[in-house]
Amino acid sequence: MTESPLRIVGLVCGLGLIAFAVGRRRRLRNVDMLLMVVAGAALLVVSGTNAANGFLSLFSFKPGGDRRIIGVSVFAIVVLFGLYLRATAAMSRADRQLSKVVEGMAADEFATTGFAERFGGRVAVLIPAYNEEDALPEVLARIPPQVCDVETAVLVVDDGSRDRTGEVARASGAAVARHVANRGGGAALRTGYRLLAEAGARVVVTLDADGQHLPSEMERLVAPVLDGRADLAHGSRVLGHAEPNHFSRELGIAFFNRVVSLLTRTKVTDCSNGYRAVRASVLGKLVLRQEQFHTSEFVIEAIKRGVPAIEVPVTVAARTHGHSKKPPTMRYGLGFAGAILRAWLR
Repeated sequence: MTESPLRIVGLVCGLGLIAFAVGRRRRLRNVDMLLMVVAGAALLVVSGTNAANGFLSLFSFKPGGDRRIIGVSVFAIVVLFGLYLRATAAMSRADRQLSKVVEGMAADEFATTGFAERFGGRVAVLIPAYNEEDALPEVLARIPPQVCDVETAVLVVDDGSRDRTGEVARASGAAVARHVANRGGGAALRTGYRLLAEAGARVVVTLDADGQHLPSEMERLVAPVLDGRADLAHGSRVLGHAEPNHFSRELGIAFFNRVVSLLTRTKVTDCSNGYRAVRASVLGKLVLRQEQFHTSEFVIEAIKRGVPAIEVPVTVAARTHGHSKKPPTMRYGLGFAGAILRAWLR
């Protein structure tokens, strides 16, 4: 058997992988060290012997020419894909655990403030905010003290802001819960939903901190929930009005509205609008996991759980200050599509 350069590289890589695993055994988990040793040993066997020929022949990769290399490459790709899936699952678990820690810390801190007493029996206005110190005061100043003759109370979830978002919210009289790290709008809303449901709020209204949702239209959302026509009222810019946006985003909104309508067999005109009112007692039924692309998840979850819902016309105005926190169009579209798929398959 000739020692080709490729075989020599394989031998070196196999020995190096085993040496790395053994040298870092105290820092690696046992299963990770074992996987590295097995992978290194497999490289040594394939590169240093012809033992793999019989196995490869079963899959029509006969010795000779480049067939053996192709066969090894195919199975190496399969193994790498399996390791990738394992790593992705591990990262997802770690991310969920981190979210639980961050949200739990916010809840514990909120419990010590006494703010929960504000929300019993009221219309709770929930605002997730990240670096919105400029826009937030104007939004808070426009929230009505009563909606449909029920008093309102405001909770701002400061999602790890690096500016004075939490301070300006408190100065405006809002209750504040804070994430110690930025986790995304979906995580901020989960924290808010949990706190407000536990505080005994009657209805929870969610709106953005950037001024795009008009507090003056809040009664349109709250009225059908309070009078029993629905447990959930979604705001819809399609039924109402929206300031012109980039053509690609408007096209994407129209496309995803059709996708969600098709998957749920329910007419949905605006699956990406976060302006909504929901009966607080309903929130415990919904499984919400999305950190960022959360609007469509909420719509799909409500439909799957049989929550009575309606859409009402609202306005989506231009942002009053700062810039959008949304990722670039292509990445936003892919993330939004992934969120829809995960929520539907769950």
